[in-house]
Amino acid sequence: MAGKVTFVGAGCGDPRLLTARAAEVIADADVLLFDPEIHPDVLAMAREGVARIPVTPEMAGDRVAFLLASHARAGEHAVRLSWGDPLVFGVADVEVPAVTRHDVPIEIVPGVSPLLAVAAFAGAPLTRTSDASPSVALAVVTRGHEALHDWDKLAVATDTISLLCDAASVAEAARSLVFHGRKPTEPVAIVENVSLPTQRTTETTLGQVPQLPAPKTHRVVMVVGERSRRMKALAWFEAKPLFGKRVLVTRAREQGGAAARLLRERGADPVLMPTIEIHPPSDPAALVDAVSSIEGRYGWLVLTSANGVETLWAEVKRQGRDARVFGGTMIAAIGPATAAALERCGLSADLVAKEHRGEGLATELLAALGEARPRILLARAEVARDVLPDALRAAGCDVDVVATYKTRSPPRPLLEGLAALLEAGEVDVVTFTSSSTVEHLCDALEARAPDLLARTCVASIGPITSGAARARGLRVDVEARAYTMPGLVEALEHHFRPRI
Repeated sequence: MAGKVTFVGAGCGDPRLLTARAAEVIADADVLLFDPEIHPDVLAMAREGVARIPVTPEMAGDRVAFLLASHARAGEHAVRLSWGDPLVFGVADVEVPAVTRHDVPIEIVPGVSPLLAVAAFAGAPLTRTSDASPSVALAVVTRGHEALHDWDKLAVATDTISLLCDAASVAEAARSLVFHGRKPTEPVAIVENVSLPTQRTTETTLGQVPQLPAPKTHRVVMVVGERSRRMKALAWFEAKPLFGKRVLVTRAREQGGAAARLLRERGADPVLMPTIEIHPPSDPAALVDAVSSIEGRYGWLVLTSANGVETLWAEVKRQGRDARVFGGTMIAAIGPATAAALERCGLSADLVAKEHRGEGLATELLAALGEARPRILLARAEVARDVLPDALRAAGCDVDVVATYKTRSPPRPLLEGLAALLEAGEVDVVTFTSSSTVEHLCDALEARAPDLLARTCVASIGPITSGAARARGLRVDVEARAYTMPGLVEALEHHFRPRI
């Protein structure tokens, strides 16, 4: 297969701003060369095992082009990911010609530039329908090159100017505009981290800009002119219920992505810090035997987590079998997340507990059984509460408990930076979605856990998890009413809702 090089604009921050074509290209890539500012979620769209090579400032355009072309000539699809747009203050005008000199095909996929996205995310439309002849001047200002601009022309070119500035150049850009004819009283909006939950907008005047503290981010957008005034009706982004809250997600990596998407949709800044990893059970033979003999042996299969569903289904597939293995076996799920995991496997739960914990599932399952007492297979984590099997056995049921997985703490390096984040007050919320997440995080933080977690909001998915947290000396600030991740997010929204 012939190789090619595709230049892709990754947009100004939020990975959801990728175009459909950009997502297709990244998924098809054999190698990625990317700007360091690219959001990690964008890089995660590439297939597992794809080489990801950061493009540092020291790498010349010819060197980047040579790497891209070399992979393409080897029959691979090489993708160059640029922050923003490759050709709007990007470097594709240098890299593309250099690639084509190697006689390989190319494609260019545009991205959403922060100079344009700022209007939507800061609520400051750069033009209005009432403008008789709307126009906007766009420019980029980098440290050490401020004097290269023709400020005399730029300052008075049009009513609205949108500048993409290095943080260190903001003050000098403002002074240059005033010196060359712009009024110091003109409104200005300085927007950091456009489109991200960490977006911060400062409204001031041009003359006051040099007096402001330096922005904390590497680059900002500065909009100058009357059109920099934000319209309240358009301020949708910063009005999201969890806007700007940095939320630590402690659940397993396999589930963390879905939780992060849910939080990001509500304006939060999710930080994935999986405190548990899913591993095969200590005695996998028991799971193998249960799957091989489930048909006709068990009247009910009971599942208490999405992880249990996925590991059980993996064993079914490993044995070369499919959903028919369950035959006439009825299936009970502890809650909607577990039921959804079943649906992804082509299975439907016959019973989904309304109270999403062992006590509730036991009560509802016994009510569904009536006088019958079939043999029950309970597939769950290796270490779990025994309230469910104990209740079923006490009612006369024959219950086989099979471990489908066990949890472990992740490698220590993944957790090394957590204490520093908590100590610096850079985490607004720590979420716990199981007793295991509590235990493993507290073990990682050791004796400092109660003190460090007292500096942030601790949110629990339900009473069992809350009990585990309190047993480790933690204060629980938020507890979900519905024991699901959406329920936990809803509880956080209520907790942070402004009190009138």
